[in-house]
Amino acid sequence: MKKLTVIMTCFNRKDYTLRCINSLNETAGLLADWRFNYVVVDDNSTDGTEDALVELSAAARTDICVLKGNGNLFYTGGMRKGIEYAKVHYADSDGYLLANDDVRFDSASVSHMIADMDAAVLVGATKDDDGRFSYGGIRYVKGIKYIPVKPEDDDRTCDTFNANCVLVPGDIFRASPNMDEAYNHSLGDFDYGLQIKRLGYRAEVYRIYAGVCNKNDVRGTWNDTTLPRKLRLAKKEGIKGLPRREWYHFLRKNFGVATAFTRSLTPYIRILLGR
Repeated sequence: MKKLTVIMTCFNRKDYTLRCINSLNETAGLLADWRFNYVVVDDNSTDGTEDALVELSAAARTDICVLKGNGNLFYTGGMRKGIEYAKVHYADSDGYLLANDDVRFDSASVSHMIADMDAAVLVGATKDDDGRFSYGGIRYVKGIKYIPVKPEDDDRTCDTFNANCVLVPGDIFRASPNMDEAYNHSLGDFDYGLQIKRLGYRAEVYRIYAGVCNKNDVRGTWNDTTLPRKLRLAKKEGIKGLPRREWYHFLRKNFGVATAFTRSLTPYIRILLGR
């Protein structure tokens, strides 16, 4: 029996989290030779998520390990905690699936993806409710400029990814470092994929879409051009924005000092110009 460990983090999205796991349990039902385990980091939810996961684990006879956060982990911190735990307690898994709890997985697609896992990281791209590409692979084409990589592309290799659905073979997962502690919320998955690439491993977008996940709404964020500049700047420096130190660290680590010096100013210029 092969083992797949699913790693996700959540906060006050009980219905999404349960729906996500149930859709993956349907996938498990299509793979007779695979056993699914779950590591779910609940960052101090107040909507009953933890109790609901315990109930689901018992009802579905599924191994769901719930790790508690203090409410300050956010996305990358939560995933980092889950990956750290999986490396110790599920160290013998054949594969690891990094997942977002707001993905509605297509059980048939994901079962094919798992069955086809070999020596490469497989990125499961998602669509939105209207059938348009939302998240998937990332390929850098000039400096920090990148293009999305989709299942319909002729060349599906990628440099990194949005970790909404990423299947990492066991050997690659164990050889790769955890998500960088420099990040709290955003950039952690981009940086993680680039770390894997630097180790010499290949990543590619899987040939069919893995499920549905709507893109994050920019309204009310630092990217919302209808907001006053001062408010946009404050939101940019917030944990869920693009904090200066985290952005500079990402650029310097992955693109060098010169790029970090110049491109770290780009968000401020955008805000100043109202873009």
